[in-house]
Amino acid sequence: MLYSNATLFALLGALCGVLVLFGLPGIWMMIALAIVNEFANDWWLGAGGDWRAWTAIALAVGLALGAEAVEFIAGAVGARTGGSSKWGMVGAMMGAVIGAIAGTVLIPIPIVGTLGGAALGAAFGAIVGEICGAKKSLKESVAPAVGAASGRILGTLAKFPFAIAAWLILVVGAFWR
Repeated sequence: MLYSNATLFALLGALCGVLVLFGLPGIWMMIALAIVNEFANDWWLGAGGDWRAWTAIALAVGLALGAEAVEFIAGAVGARTGGSSKWGMVGAMMGAVIGAIAGTVLIPIPIVGTLGGAALGAAFGAIVGEICGAKKSLKESVAPAVGAASGRILGTLAKFPFAIAAWLILVVGAFWR
């Protein structure tokens, strides 16, 4: 029974990892699935919690937090490389979050809606931040906006290696009893 649970977790966890590319919280879903798997194994097998599985879960949480930080900061760093002020960077971060939510709802096409909404939101947020906060013109705000959009896209794509690493750690933790 144990290895069938671990195999099922490996398959579903891989699917969760792919969801990261769609802008969904796949790493967090994978961690939740691993926790459910560990509790199910404890319940079915009647054994106490295995420290290796819980260590794997803790490591995966650390990776997930790192991935979120990379994704969140990437839009601001992209805006900064485009010559943005602090106002533009803050606008890019806020716009990316709002844009990702709006894009997911308004454009229900996987990857396109969320990632496109996040990129457009980061660009729009950078423009608003530059115009309102830094008192720059629209023309001066274009380069930071392009940087914010590209940074946001790269940030989302940068989460995928984190998801793969978390998946590998969790699969080893699931099979290692």
